[in-house]
This record gives sequence, C-alpha cells and structure tokens, in this order.
Amino acid sequence: MRHSRLLIVLVMAAIIYTAAGQVTAGADSTGGTLFSTYCISCHNTVPTTDPRLVGASASKITNAIVTIPQMIGNSAIHTLTSTQIQSISDYIVGTGMSTNWTLVGVGDFNKDGNIEILWRDMINGYNYMWLMNGTTVTGGVFLPTLADTNTWLVEGVGDFNKDGYADILWRNVSTDENVIWLMNGATVQGYVSLPAFSDRNWTVAAIGDFDGDGYVDILWRHLVNGSNTIWYLKGTTFSTAASLPALSDESWVVGGAADMDHDGHTDVLWRNKTAGYNLYWDLIGTNVGNYYLLPQVTDPSWTMIAAAQPDSNGNVKIYLRNQNAGTTVIWTMNGASLVSYVVLPAFGP
Repeated sequence: MRHSRLLIVLVMAAIIYTAAGQVTAGADSTGGTLFSTYCISCHNTVPTTDPRLVGASASKITNAIVTIPQMIGNSAIHTLTSTQIQSISDYIVGTGMSTNWTLVGVGDFNKDGNIEILWRDMINGYNYMWLMNGTTVTGGVFLPTLADTNTWLVEGVGDFNKDGYADILWRNVSTDENVIWLMNGATVQGYVSLPAFSDRNWTVAAIGDFDGDGYVDILWRHLVNGSNTIWYLKGTTFSTAASLPALSDESWVVGGAADMDHDGHTDVLWRNKTAGYNLYWDLIGTNVGNYYLLPQVTDPSWTMIAAAQPDSNGNVKIYLRNQNAGTTVIWTMNGASLVSYVVLPAFGP
C-alpha cells in the first residue's frame, strides 16, 4: 500500500478524531514532536521488514511542514489540520493520495451499535477498518492481510452467524470458492465455506435478510443476462434459492440492500452508472411492489457501495465512493428522501 496511510492512521487516530481534534506545536519543532509522539512507537514494535513502515523521521516531517502553503514563512504556533497532516504524509513518501484503498463493505464489527467501514488495499492485500461513532471516524485497526488481491475479493459484510459481530464474505474468482470470515471485531474467529459457484458471470450484488427469517441472505447478479438470484441462508448454511426479476441493462448496478421504507422487507438499491440515476426496488419477498427514485448523481465516477440497515431513527445510510477523488459520502435517507449527508475524510486509511 502507499505507506502514507499508516502515518495517517497513527496520527489521525490519536489527533484528528480526539475531542480536541487538533495538535498545536511550533513549526520548527512539530516534526520532532509528531515523530516522537506518534511514529516512533510503531517503528519500535513493527518488524523492519513490514512494508507498512513509513519512512518517517523528524527532519522529513519538519521539511514537509514548510512545504504546506498555509505554513510557509510562518514560525508562529500552528494547528495542524487533516489536510496538512495528509500533505506531510504525502511528502514523506513522495506520492499523492493513494488509490489502492477501496471501500468494500460496512457493518457493526465491534458490536457497539455503530456501522464501521471496511477498506481493502487492492495492491498489497491489507484490510483495514475505520471505527465509527455515527458518521464520524474515531480511529482504525488492521485486520489480517489477504495478499492475493487478484483472486480474493470482498463481496459483502453481514452478521451471518447472528452473534452480533459483522462477518466478511469472500469470493475467489479463480477457484469459485465462497468463504465467510467469522469475525469478532478485527479478529478472525474462524471461517466457513459456502457452495462454489462455477459460473463466473455471477457476482455477489448485496447482502440482506430477504425472507425475514432473521438470517442474512446473498443476492447474486448475472453480469451478462441480468438475472438476479437470492441464496437463502440459515446462518452459514445454504438453504435454497429464488429468483428476482431480471434487469438486463448492464448499466444498472446493485448498490446495496436495506429496508428503505420500514415495512420489514429488505429492498434493493440500484445505480445506473451511465445516466447517474439511483433508485430502490420496494420488495416484498421476491416481488417488486414499486420503485422509488433517489437523488441523481450524474458523475459516473461515483459508485454506490453499500447500505446499512435502518438506525434507531428508522433512517438508512447509503455509502457512495468516488475512487478517482478518494472521497466517500454517507447519505442518511428517510425512504427515498435525502435527510442529510456527510463527507468523510478524503483519503483511504
């Protein structure tokens, strides 16, 4: 991965998302302060062969600070913002924002009632979780690495074994294996294999309880003919399958599944990646009762990644990502109406 991410993880977790949300230090000493306070502990505990190590030093951080426009020529006391810290990190590794990191799922991993965000480094295979308080990032933690990024893909997140902790569904696009990591926070407690699916035109489109039995199910979409099929599960065991109406236009991509209208039935969210339309199918079982348009996003760079089940207010959160810009937005929805939105920090972990 781009090594700038680790510096951000260390500094952001300890600085930006604290109650104060800022660090104040003199420009001439900030490099040493940041390095000794937030970097050296990791450098002393992580093996030198670990590629996550940042090539950080007090002098490099200080040199980075004087390249930040807001701080050039100013030796007064400064407050470091997230943008400035990002610039420091980028200077150290000589690169801009990393596009390696992709948002691959959301779920309550630590059983605290908040929806965490799961990231995957598609170059190096690192997996990282943003810890959340509502829509605010409070910190982060690494999950086990799965280096084979060309074949192992995260296809969904859900509490498959009903223990209160979100689990991770993986699909191997070379061997057709489907495997669930059973999680306890950031720890893999074990894994379970689901039946293989040999037709690689089928991809996991969304995770949700489509039959209302309390167990997570899997929605598959055929990328060629537009067929949509639900695998009903009983925990981590395949039970049976059922078909949803086909949608043959390949411009339409499933963006998630959630009970959008609070009727007790999981609905399917769609995004038209060409025209920018967003809508949801109001499902009752496998029947589409109606569809409802959501706000349009015409820029095709935006992808609808996932949706979380209704919160205590009955609102659904939809997660959108602009991979080119490195920007993530959370929409809070009441049915098809946008209640509010939040822009998350404009970088990966």
